[in-house]
Order: sequence, then structure tokens, then C-alpha cells
Amino acid sequence: MARAFAARFWPWAFLLAWFFWFAGNGLNARFTADDLMNLTIHRTLPFGRMALGNLAWWSSMYRPMGGVFYVAMYRLFGFSPLPFRVACFALLLGNLALLYRVCLQLTGSREAALLAALLDGYHASFVTLYYSTGTVYELLSFCFYLAAFQYYLGVRQTGARLKPRQWALLVALYIAALDSKEMAVTLPLALGCYELIWHPPERGFRGLARWLGREALGMWIAALVTVPYVIGKLTGPGNFLTNPAYRPDITAIRYLRTFRLYLGLIFYHDRFFRNSYAILFLAALLALAVWRRSRPLMFAWCFVLFSVLPFIFLPHYSGSFIYLPMLGWTLYAASALVMLRQAAGNRIPAAVLFLAVALGLAPLHVRASKKTMEEFSSAQLPTREMIAELKRVQPALPRGAHVFFVDDPFPPRNYWLLFLVQGFYDDLTIDVQRAKDGASLADRHYDAVLRWTDGRLLRVAPGGP
Repeated sequence: MARAFAARFWPWAFLLAWFFWFAGNGLNARFTADDLMNLTIHRTLPFGRMALGNLAWWSSMYRPMGGVFYVAMYRLFGFSPLPFRVACFALLLGNLALLYRVCLQLTGSREAALLAALLDGYHASFVTLYYSTGTVYELLSFCFYLAAFQYYLGVRQTGARLKPRQWALLVALYIAALDSKEMAVTLPLALGCYELIWHPPERGFRGLARWLGREALGMWIAALVTVPYVIGKLTGPGNFLTNPAYRPDITAIRYLRTFRLYLGLIFYHDRFFRNSYAILFLAALLALAVWRRSRPLMFAWCFVLFSVLPFIFLPHYSGSFIYLPMLGWTLYAASALVMLRQAAGNRIPAAVLFLAVALGLAPLHVRASKKTMEEFSSAQLPTREMIAELKRVQPALPRGAHVFFVDDPFPPRNYWLLFLVQGFYDDLTIDVQRAKDGASLADRHYDAVLRWTDGRLLRVAPGGP
């Protein structure tokens, strides 16, 4: 019995150690520029209004589920990054368990599901997921998306159809995913793709009509939720199209070029995937799925193509964008590896294959992590140092105080220092002026005048409460 217990749970102990070995330092990460901006944006709205905004998923309110996370954590734990990071790590581990469950349902193989969890358990291109709370939108959206999909699979794989209460729960999970981030809009395609592959329509027009009215019902219901969401996000006040970074260029060339870029991130090879290589690679993956008549491979292939639609046409890129599409890549790779082991007559034990994959991935992760961490760290602000110095030098200020920085370590002409000071004192009415931006001490009376020198903050004029 003890042996069976160990055989069942050692892979999870390994996965947990694997995750913290590569990503554990993210628990000590500081607030990023995105964190300062996001926390300030969400705090400008009354908490109740923002929470209720999750019910009006069609509004142009900015990711209200993430807003609830930011403000709730801030109110509970204050202006400290550690609780935020702990919560994000809990989401990362919970999402890994969800991915395992979905892959288990799609493949029927615990071995394939564990391999998928290993492949997704760490990726150096996801550095912002491990070190920036600003990616909590991706984490929450992934969580609710996969929870909805897993719930749907659980019902359908019993041979039953969803009842009204089950539809309501599915829709609620999907709306929560949409309220977290826009990448969730592909869930209708995931539901339709699953039904088409596992429960295809009978031949003929009548068979197709029956399929569209029964098996495809989940796709239609999810699509009905999606349509007002997309309209609201693209036409409401402050919609995404007002931001040049979110104006899409919807062309086949843009899709191919961006897809090729993300292939480089996934496989740690920036220059290998030219347009022709990317097309040949995808064609080979499709050919294998068709040849083996493998439903998991076919679903995975389709998923990697349509799950990128929310961001593939945008002019800016981020490794965190492929967090959800990695479900398709890991499902395909894990299923193919198990298929290969079985084709070899099962001469290689499953545990040996699992460990061999880990040994093969480890040096790749180590090498890629150095590069991604250097790039990430070079763009970070000295938020931890400034917070520590404010605690030491100016622990309190009156509401609506005016603060002047003779010098500071933040770049000029931006709001990061203002956001940090307002977050530290929990006061959105505080005014921050900087000599770097051309402000002068003669402009007004200041409650505190501060100077940053050699990594230390000095109070150079009387101030404080």
C-alpha cells in the first residue's frame, strides 16, 4: 500500500520541487511598474462598484476581476509585495492542477497528463508570471477558463447533457474568465472543437443540423456571452481601440509572423522559425494527428491555432500571452511522447520517460532563464528600495500632502513615483512633484522635501505630520 501511495504521489512531489527550484525566487519579487499602475487604476473606483462590474461583463471597465484581486489584497495586507506573490503562486499551482485534470480528461492517460504538467510546470518565457503580479490577469483568466472547460468535459464525458443549473455555472465561470482578461474569448471555439472531434455530426445535412442544435449548444451559449463582451470592449468608453498598442492588424501575414515569433519563445530558439519552417512544422503536427487518428493531438493542434487569436494581431508581444495556448502545446507533446513510448513496445517505463524529459528540459530552462531574467531585471524600478526608505524617513504624511523630490531614482516624465507614494500612504490625493520634471520648490509649500542620494532617502526640509 505504501508503495502504491509513493508511486502515485512522487510525480507531484517532483513537480512541486521542479516548480520552486526554477521559479521560487519569484516569491521575493518586488512591485513592478505594472503593479503600481494597476493598483492605482483599480483604487480610483469604489470597491463595490468594481465588484459589481464583474456582472456587467460587456462594459468597458478594465478587467474588474483583477481589480478585485488587487484592491482586496491591498486592503488585507497593505502595500507589501509578498502577499501578492504568494497569492499568484497559489494560482500558478492551482492552474497546473487544472491543466493536469483537463489533459487527463482529454487523453484518458495519467501518464500523458503528468507529462503535460511537467512541460507546463516551468517555462523561462513566462518570467513575468513568476516575478510580476501584473500578470495576475492571465493567471485568473487561465484559472476560470480551464475550470469552465474542465467542468464542461466532466459533464459531457458521462454521456449527459448540461442541465440549466450546470449551464448557469458554466456561464458564470466563463464570465469570470472574461472579467479577468480578454484572452478567454476563445472558450466557445474550445467547446465547439471538442464536440466536433469527440462527437462529430452524422453525415448529411440532417446530421449536421442535429449536431448544431445539440452537441454545439455549449458553443452557441458561450458565443452569446462573448458577443456583447467583444462589442463593449471595442466600442465602450475608454475601449481598447483607443490604445495604439491594442489596435489589431488582422491579416494572414501578421498572424504568421507573430505565430512564428511565439514559436521561438516556446522552443527557446529565436531565429529558427522562418515563415516556411513554421508552416512546415504545423503541417507535420497535423499530419501526425491525422495519421494516428488521435483526438487529443487533433484538439491540441486546433487549440494552439485558435487560442492565440485574442493577441496574435496586436503590435506588442509578451511571453505571458502564450500562457493559455501552452495547454495545446503541452497536450500535444505529452500525447506524442506517450504514443512513442507505446509504439516502442512499452520497453521504457513511464517513470523513466518522465525523468528523461525532465533531464532534457532542465539545461534548456537554466540557459533560457538567465537570458529572460536579465531582460526582466534590467527593466525593473527600485520600488523595494524606495518603499524601505519612505518607511525609515517619512513614515506618515497628512492627507492630500504635497511632496517634492529634489532627486529620485525613477525615470523622468512618468507616473511611477507618484503611484508608489500614493500606494505607500494609501492616499490618492497626495501630490508629488519632481525636480527631474522641471518642478521647483518655489511653486508651493511642501509637506515633505526629499532627496535620493547614494541609495538613501534624505529629508532636506522640515516636513511630515
